[in-house]
Parts: sequence; structure tokens; C-alpha cells
Amino acid sequence: MTKKATSMRQIFNIFKPEALKKEQRDFYQETAIARGSSSYEFYDNLYSQITMSDSCCARLLVIGHVGCGKSTELQMLMAKLDDNNFKSICIIAPDDLNGFNFSYIDIFMLIVERVLKYAKENELDIDHRLLSAFYKSLSTKTITENWGVKGEIDVGIFMGFIAKITASLKIASGIKEELYSEFEPKMNAIKNTLNALIENLNEQLEQPLVIIIDELEKCNIERVRKLFVEDFGSFLGLKAHIVVTCPLSIYRSIDGATLRGYFSAPSVMPMIKTHDKEQNPHAEGIHVIREMILKRVDESYFEDSVLEKIIEKSGGSLRDTNYLISNSAFETYMRKREKISMEALDFTIKNFTNEVYMRIPVNLLPLVNSIYNGNHDPKQDELVPDLLYCGAVFEYNGERWIDLHPLVRDYIDKKSGGVQC
Repeated sequence: MTKKATSMRQIFNIFKPEALKKEQRDFYQETAIARGSSSYEFYDNLYSQITMSDSCCARLLVIGHVGCGKSTELQMLMAKLDDNNFKSICIIAPDDLNGFNFSYIDIFMLIVERVLKYAKENELDIDHRLLSAFYKSLSTKTITENWGVKGEIDVGIFMGFIAKITASLKIASGIKEELYSEFEPKMNAIKNTLNALIENLNEQLEQPLVIIIDELEKCNIERVRKLFVEDFGSFLGLKAHIVVTCPLSIYRSIDGATLRGYFSAPSVMPMIKTHDKEQNPHAEGIHVIREMILKRVDESYFEDSVLEKIIEKSGGSLRDTNYLISNSAFETYMRKREKISMEALDFTIKNFTNEVYMRIPVNLLPLVNSIYNGNHDPKQDELVPDLLYCGAVFEYNGERWIDLHPLVRDYIDKKSGGVQC
């Protein structure tokens, strides 16, 4: 059981802006009531779509802001899948890929690597003929010259072979481009052999395999856009359930229209609403975030009004909430204080405000001014997705409206209610 923080050091670590893991489920806070989307939690929605699927090929697109809690919901999904004998493998894009230079081929190879690893760790039988066929489908001039395998191929040897390929793809080098050009015309054969492997494993499992691809929004946006707009159809033939996150900025863009053909019912995760269009507090959302915080640390570690200000200035972003608490705890530790003070929080907010505002490209400042002055229509401008991407604007639930990040609004307030465009 995960315990509450009892020191500034523990607060600093327990509120790092990262997704909760299965072993931290005691910290999970139900948020559906504050998101206004349903009476059940987001991960329950995904779980039910998987279990209700008549085939082993559910295609689930998870959409939401950076920091709205998608990754935590996916971790809770994996925990529930595991509790109910579904086996899942997860690719965390910024950790497992070269986030600045990747393609769907990299993801395919990672899926192969993770499927093999899962099979070996769980002592599942793999038909050696499948491994030989797989090796043949991957064989190219570059593969043979660098990592050719002689003799009989077993799981251990094949895993080492695949690991060399994924490692080379993660490094931006000439060999990476050679592999791309050689694999591209062979991808149908590679997909067929991967499907044969997955089907071989599914026969030994109680439930079909679930593949989860998370945190793509942290990678190069143009690479991610190409993945969804041009290449994602390559994944549709895989004989496994697939759950993948998509940046809200891409889904709300013109290019996002192509995704409807791949995913029948995309699941949009709304931001938690902490205020209305007139900037009045929204009690329900504030209460939920407050409860989330108090599951991890007692209120006694905050001086008066500090907790309320953290919630207000994060605008419903759970990641930014955690960021403000973690960094304020660090500042408190450095000042040798026992409680997070308003002084420590204000120092953290000042630095974070500048960081958030400086993300905004100059050409978007007129649109920022328009939203500041009361235009909350998400359809008002084709540049709105760019503001969503850089985190300067949040999209809220209900009738679906947008607003500036509270710290961006504060920055403009200090500039006498306007920005220079």
C-alpha cells in the first residue's frame, strides 16, 4: 500500500507530474463527476469497450490534453485488465521511441519486441517455425550484413536480434534510414508474421492481447501527425486490441477527420472544469482536485490558502497541479520550512508562468487576445489546435468551450489586459 507523504522530500517525489502506476492505486481519484462526461470513470469506459468487442480487434483512440490524466487512466486500465486475465503490453512513446525521428515502423518493431518479451517472461510456447518465418520476413541486406543469424532460431536468439533492430531505430543514424527503406516494401509480410505470432499467443491466453501506445503527444508533433494521418491504417490488421493516445490538437485539426475511418468511437477525455467562462469558481471540479491532493498528503503541509491557489492556477490540469506542488515543495525544502508557504508557491508560479507564456508562437498572440477578451468558441479559428498543443489554452466540457491557461491570463493581466501582437 502506498503511504501519504510526510516530508517535503516525499511531497516533491510523490507529486512529480507522472502517471500513477498500478501499485499506487490507493492514490487514484475518481474524476468522472467533475469532467461531466459520464457517471463512470474513463478507464472503465475503455475496459468495457474492449470486453464488449465481439472480436479481438477493438480500436480505441484516447484523446485529451497533455496533463488531463490520460496516462493515469491507461495505467488503471492495465491494472483492471490484469485483474481480469487480459494481458497487455504498453509502449511509452517518449521513452521507447526516438521522439524526434520515428515512424510507424519503429512502433511495429517495438510491438514485436514486447510480444516476445511477454511470451518469454510468462513461459508461453512459441512455434519455432513462426520465428524462422519472422526472421525471413525481416531479412534485408542491412540486416544480413549487421545481425545475420546462422543456425536454428530460438526465442532468446530472436529477442536479441529484434533488440538490435529497435536499438538502431532509436538512434538517428544512416542505418536507421536504410532500415526504413528496406522494411517499407516488406511491411505487409512483417504484419502477417506478427499476426501469426499474436494468434499463437492468444491461443494460450484466457483473453486476447491488448496493445497500448501512450504519450505520443510528447513526441515531435509532425511525426505524430504523419503517424495518424498517413500511416495508422497499417495497424488496423493486427490481431489484437489496440488503445492509442492522440493529441487533442491533432484530433481537433482538419487532419483529424481521417481518424474517423480508423476508430468508430473515439474517447475524448475532458479537462476538469475549475471555473466557468466568467472566471467564477466551479465547486465540483475544485473539490475533486482537492480530494486527489489530500489522498497523497495531509492539508497540514500547506499554509492557509495555498492549496486553493494551486488548484485555481492549474486550471484543471492534473499535471500542472502536480508540477506546482512538487516544485513548491522543493522550494520549501530549500528554504528549510515545514509547510508550503504562499511565498514558495508564488516563486514557483512566477517561473512557471513565464514558461507557459513563452511557449506561445508570436503569430498566435492575436487569437490569445481574442480568447482573453471573452471569445470562448473552440471553432473560432483554425489556429486553436496550435494553442491546445502548446498548453496555452484548455478545452472544457459541457457545451465544449475553451479558455486560456490561468497563468497565461495572469500574465496578460500584468500587461494591463492585452498583449503586443
